[in-house]
Amino acid sequence: MRIDKQLAVIGFAAGALLATAPAEAKTCKDVITAKARSAAQLSDASRERRARDSAIANWSRRARDTYGISYQFWRRAEEQKVECGGGASAKHCAVSAKPCSLL
Repeated sequence: MRIDKQLAVIGFAAGALLATAPAEAKTCKDVITAKARSAAQLSDASRERRARDSAIANWSRRARDTYGISYQFWRRAEEQKVECGGGASAKHCAVSAKPCSLL
């Protein structure tokens, strides 16, 4: 009988903890923008990919320097925008997003 009461108390406590545990929450900051350019002697697709990846890396550094290390992750950002263009000799990309941190 005593074990049943202990299990009931443990079950109640576990249920209370689960009920009050918050869902994964995000805190987002103001939009950050960054740019990059690639003129490497590669295919157009490779130049654009390098420019996009470099722009995202630049965005990550700016987010970290502005808001702290927990805001540097592009995959957590909201309202992501990537715009690329350019000609045959070079490609450029501009990215913008709201950096977010998980609490």
